[in-house]
Amino acid sequence: MKTSIVILAQHPSLFEDCLAAIHKHTPEACELIVVNDGASFEIFSLIERYSDTPIKTIATTERRGVAAGYNLGASAASGERIVLIRDSVTVGPNWFSVLSACLNAHPDAMMAGPLSSGISGQQNARIAAEILNKLTPEARTEALAANGKSQSVSRLLHLLLLVRKDLFDELGGFDERFALESYEDDDLCYRALLAGYRLFIANNCYVRYTPPPTLFPEDPDWFARQLGHNRQAGIEKWGSDLTELLYQWKRSVKVSLCMIVKNEEETLERCLSSVADLVDEIVIVDTGSTDRTKNIAGKFDARIFDFQWVNDFSKARNYAFSQATQEYLLWLDADDILLPADREKFKTLVSALPVHVDVVSMHYHLSRDEYGNVTSSLRRNRLLRRSMGYRWVGAVHEYVEVHGSTLNRDIAVTHDRVHTNSSRNLHIYEGKMAAGETFSPRDTYYFANELYEHGQWERAAEQYEKLLAFEHVWIEDRIGACGKASECYHQLGRNHEAKLKALQSFAYALPRAENCCRLGMFHLSENAYREAAWWYRLASELEMPTDSSALLQHACWTWLPHIQLCVCHDRMGEYALAYEENELAAQYIPNDSRIGANRSYLKSRLEQTK
Repeated sequence: MKTSIVILAQHPSLFEDCLAAIHKHTPEACELIVVNDGASFEIFSLIERYSDTPIKTIATTERRGVAAGYNLGASAASGERIVLIRDSVTVGPNWFSVLSACLNAHPDAMMAGPLSSGISGQQNARIAAEILNKLTPEARTEALAANGKSQSVSRLLHLLLLVRKDLFDELGGFDERFALESYEDDDLCYRALLAGYRLFIANNCYVRYTPPPTLFPEDPDWFARQLGHNRQAGIEKWGSDLTELLYQWKRSVKVSLCMIVKNEEETLERCLSSVADLVDEIVIVDTGSTDRTKNIAGKFDARIFDFQWVNDFSKARNYAFSQATQEYLLWLDADDILLPADREKFKTLVSALPVHVDVVSMHYHLSRDEYGNVTSSLRRNRLLRRSMGYRWVGAVHEYVEVHGSTLNRDIAVTHDRVHTNSSRNLHIYEGKMAAGETFSPRDTYYFANELYEHGQWERAAEQYEKLLAFEHVWIEDRIGACGKASECYHQLGRNHEAKLKALQSFAYALPRAENCCRLGMFHLSENAYREAAWWYRLASELEMPTDSSALLQHACWTWLPHIQLCVCHDRMGEYALAYEENELAAQYIPNDSRIGANRSYLKSRLEQTK
């Protein structure tokens, strides 16, 4: 397939390196066209050095800029594909073959571009330039393409593009109302997307970008002025800022479900049945099952891998991620499910995901009451772009370290536990401690939680205090540690310390309903009804957050403060107020037996006081 390379030459100092690199690193036979924008004598002289290389030259007597310059070169090109490259770009080994392979791999693609450093958008390499420049070309390619050779995007920069010429001509090339430079590439990308074509970054193609000198040294404000003019031209053409339109572009994505399992025959089929038809690949990493787990996974055409368990959840999860092949990764545990309403929401999400999104955060419903109401929940980063190379961290209570663009969605994964190994995590932490390992703040917090769950109040409180002494701790862990430590002190009969520790949480953020309810409970245990009522009243007036990553105890944000206020007012002989609070609690838990019992009791009390 014949390809034409069009170089937009505007800066002699950069053009020399640009042309030399193309000559050195492009063994493929390509038509070479240079657009000498401004008819620079120095650029003509540099071209003459390559007398053994056929170069077609087009000169403009005045600065025409990117859109007009590229269009001139494209109109003279005879290739089926065109490389459009500015002189500020220096290519390296295999650049052309890699970009071509990217376009070959995606028949619906119109354009492909490389990664670089010091540029905007998703083409900016996630590995620092100083690190990349120290690597061999092979090592650099491997590092950049570790999570996929290409990624679908909504925006490519004009610095270097490999374009299908028939589609470029079909769309009419660049719109020259975007004069000199800026927004002409966004406009072409937007028209390509509207026409149903796709754009790709070749992750294994890295080029060097050198910021060019100004085109008009005598007019230092020209670029800012042109940027504003071209932005306005885009708004007049499309009704909105072009970059924003591209940023908001949505498209269907493919998803790999990644799971780690061991002896999950009781739960795995239910989990996979709730999600298998919503994903494009299922990756199951088995850490030593001796039951029917693998047979069940096989019924869903899962790709099954064995992994030797080494007391480290992150290692197993990272291995599962490494086996996935689709654009996005969804992770679940075997006792998680998507309920029907959330299945529909997830289906809608992956059919029209904003192209800029790297991470989707979803609710995680940890427990429900007998009526199906959620009683505790938090948010987890649940859907992840594979090309970002996200990694799990932590041997126990692991989490994904994320960066980039995160989208919060009102979709819930429901945890529906059938069985539990209650001592497993504690044993892992005890083993790490016995081995003399240094605990991070997160390790310290979750070790304390395991001790708390096992009723080891003194040791748990000690670990929570260690956590609070660290300098850098996630604020939600600080608040959680204050609350759990206060309960430890209460269990140990040290009520004054319990109150102080719950109050300490207010130093980190506005009061949370959970700690307000704890303070109410501590005062109620001392028969200090007025003080208890004050804290429960405060809890009842707080609004439960919907986008928090904190663990939320829904009862504390809904019915619990009201039913406890009912108790407080009853103890103080304020039966009418007690009745009102009981009815407020009934709005959340109308079928709870306590509501009916309180109602009957308080009615009789009110009758007696008439």
